Amino acid sequence: MNATDAPPIDLHIEEALAELKGPRFFLVQHVLCDLIPLLNVDQDVLLAFITRLLDAGGNDLAAGTPSTAFGEWTKKNPVRSSKVYEAARAGDNLALRQLFTVLVMNADIEEGLIFAQAHEREAKLAALSALGAMELGERYGEVLDILVQGASSNDEAIALRSLEAGYRAAAQRKTLAPVGFDEQLERVLQTRSPFVIHLATNLLWIHWVGLTEKAMSLCLDAAADVDPDNAGTISHLDHAAYQLVGAGHAEKVICLLSELFDRSKGRIALDAFQSTYHALQNAGSEVLGSAVVYWLLNGSTYTHKCVASEVCGVGNDDPPFSVPTSSLPLEPSDQLYLCRKAVGWFFIDPVVAVVIPLAVLRDGSSDIKNDVLDLIYHPLLVSYGGKLKDYVERYAESIPDLAELLTRKAAIQDAMEGIERLVELHPSEMQREAAHVQWREQMERSMEQGHRKSIFEDLVTKQYILYGRSSLTPIHTEEGTTHLTETGMHSFSVSSELPILDIVDPVGLEHMLLQFKLEQRAQR
Repeated sequence: MNATDAPPIDLHIEEALAELKGPRFFLVQHVLCDLIPLLNVDQDVLLAFITRLLDAGGNDLAAGTPSTAFGEWTKKNPVRSSKVYEAARAGDNLALRQLFTVLVMNADIEEGLIFAQAHEREAKLAALSALGAMELGERYGEVLDILVQGASSNDEAIALRSLEAGYRAAAQRKTLAPVGFDEQLERVLQTRSPFVIHLATNLLWIHWVGLTEKAMSLCLDAAADVDPDNAGTISHLDHAAYQLVGAGHAEKVICLLSELFDRSKGRIALDAFQSTYHALQNAGSEVLGSAVVYWLLNGSTYTHKCVASEVCGVGNDDPPFSVPTSSLPLEPSDQLYLCRKAVGWFFIDPVVAVVIPLAVLRDGSSDIKNDVLDLIYHPLLVSYGGKLKDYVERYAESIPDLAELLTRKAAIQDAMEGIERLVELHPSEMQREAAHVQWREQMERSMEQGHRKSIFEDLVTKQYILYGRSSLTPIHTEEGTTHLTETGMHSFSVSSELPILDIVDPVGLEHMLLQFKLEQRAQR
């Protein structure tokens, strides 16, 4: 291509791009990006070629690689970057599109400052972002003064770009941004536009090291107003919350999630924050326990429903959280309210439901001891035996009052011996068949949703195994032969227990749980 008689680099480009679909495009792009810095061609031709590649790449994460290659090309000769700056000042759209990359790759602070104070809007925006991405050294203060000035602009795009660049520059130096940025951030965040909320989310995710306590609080409050339909911002917020939990800001994240669930009226749920939830789990069972206590005490029905769907499960042998003494409320009435909420919302998973009442018995007020014991016995121990009974027995030595409950449980269990033989309590065949049909339909819907959400759906082959002890998978080799790989199958099981009260008094049980769920916390 560097030869004088070489064909133009965009020869047959339209036909080539039409043939390169999906991953094939990026395989070829990788080779081209290695070659671009070595070319000695006219700048206008190369800019046009780079732009074609960028447009073809779309929104893929690897789509920006041609810009980086072009930046490397300009570093080979100082004259090249100067020509890009000249073209950008003249309003050349292709040069403006590459201005950010050229400034950053050449670490050209001086030109960045000139463009940042220019009147041409696109050039100004590119330069502001570039200044935030550069290593500023001794010119840090000078650059931040320009960025604060840009943050005060009435043009939302310029203000947002300046704020992001300022906090990014501070985060790179692992220092807090100057107070002037917090003042402008507070002003800009008042609009609550989608772009403003996205900025707040990205500051929390990528540049949180540069945020003061005030700035972090402002961003958290703004992020809680995210539009439930804005999946991209919510995904960024999940990453941000994950980072903050790891950095020791778990309490702030717990409050943020509760605000999100309640303000969105349940349209945003905990399943959209799986990374954050795993971070809370990894931080320790007491951290997750503190979160559950806070959500039950301070959240609305929307938050309670989100928490219950995440912490409760079938076949749990041990609860996923423990409750530290410091997380319990001081008022006895609040402690009892917390226990009733736990029983109401977590009843389907009795081992999880009993954790908070046991913690209140152990570390809470003695004034409500009898009320809490009654909750543990009825409806929990009356409904469940098995794992719940075994779990409560672990605490019988440290909490002596539990011994009497276990004795009453044994007595009622003995009294119910043989009740299963009463024909009057058996469901009819029609009821059984209706329950089976409903269960099959629910399982089919769950499997379909699971397939749609699985990241492996497009990566693996789907197999339907009707019977047998192993499966055979054909493996096709490059030589054209095929051999079978045998995979042995093993059994696994999950056990669950139906509550007795749901059989002998379903209406009374439902009414009781509904009361617990809808009970309002006393105002003070």
